[in-house]
Amino acid sequence: MNSLGYNEESIAMMELSLCDGIGPVLGKHLLHHFGSATAIFQATKKDWDQIAGLSQKQAFQLHISRENQLKTAKKLAETHVQLGISVTTINGDEYPYRLKELANGPLLLYCLGSNNLNTKRIVGIVGTRKPSPQGIGLTKKLIEELSTFDISIVSGLAYGIDIVAHQAAIDLGIPNWAVLAHGLEQVYPSPHKKQALKIIDGLGGLISDFPAHTKMHPDYFPKRNRIVAGLCDALLVIESGVKGGSMITASIAHGYSRDVFAVPGRPSDKPSEGCNFLIKSNMAQLVTCGKDIAEAMNWTPNIGTNPAENTNHSQMSMFSKLNPIEQQVMHWLLNGVHNPDDMLSQNQWSASHISMALLDLELKGLITNLPGNQYMSMI
Repeated sequence: MNSLGYNEESIAMMELSLCDGIGPVLGKHLLHHFGSATAIFQATKKDWDQIAGLSQKQAFQLHISRENQLKTAKKLAETHVQLGISVTTINGDEYPYRLKELANGPLLLYCLGSNNLNTKRIVGIVGTRKPSPQGIGLTKKLIEELSTFDISIVSGLAYGIDIVAHQAAIDLGIPNWAVLAHGLEQVYPSPHKKQALKIIDGLGGLISDFPAHTKMHPDYFPKRNRIVAGLCDALLVIESGVKGGSMITASIAHGYSRDVFAVPGRPSDKPSEGCNFLIKSNMAQLVTCGKDIAEAMNWTPNIGTNPAENTNHSQMSMFSKLNPIEQQVMHWLLNGVHNPDDMLSQNQWSASHISMALLDLELKGLITNLPGNQYMSMI
């Protein structure tokens, strides 16, 4: 079982995580005191009684596990091996260092696929389950713009922005991980099983701190969100209401001192209320393109990478169908000129021509209008 990380210590850690009432904080306290999960179960009741914060009920749970010879964890380990699910524990070298620094980081993680969660730069992406066409386009665009900065993606495989982000990462060959709120023998939502298999077959994987056959429960999703928030260096929110999982994740990430970014929207746009709130309350930085995030994070692109080389033939064909002023406006937008007044100052076209071109491009779904009379390309 060693190839998947199962040994005496990791099985003891699994059993510890399954003890009722012993969460990550108390679990780490016990590990610090005894040195290992194995030593915790080898200790006497007298040893346990000396631990501040360990109640009699919790000590009894440890006693029951020891009396049963850690049978629950051993059986789960056998199941996981049959399913190809690996385990990494908080005292292991492969455990994500970003989670290790958190007081409530999970004691262990289960994984299907790659468990290399210590990649150079990880961007968490979350958002509404019912995104607008603009939100979908923005998600794809921002990930493509960030792809030159050697990033990995983490999200929750949920409907909406989550699955759009996963699919975009798959299409671009970017390593990405889906954090699930249940055991890894299943995929929820089931329509996303196709993407889940592609994630596993690619450079990423499915991860969870719940063992196999753990049924879904509403209380588990916030626990999933804390892993998404903790794993990333930067969290990007693309369309969100003022309540829901995305805002919980953003709040957790902010509490973890992660850099949070949000795409703004019109005050009247319901899907943007959460993003606007995050920006207004200084919990998130306003972004309109991938470059904004890279500059805020002080990231530099891979040497020799030319973003222009990523432009595909379909985009080139589409540009050829635009009239001259529309082509010029798209050129301005792609080169950082986002305000019609700045376009007018180029002295190439009149204000009416520019306004008409912007309207036509927006109707064609090629650009979107942002607050402050700003426009952004959707390709």
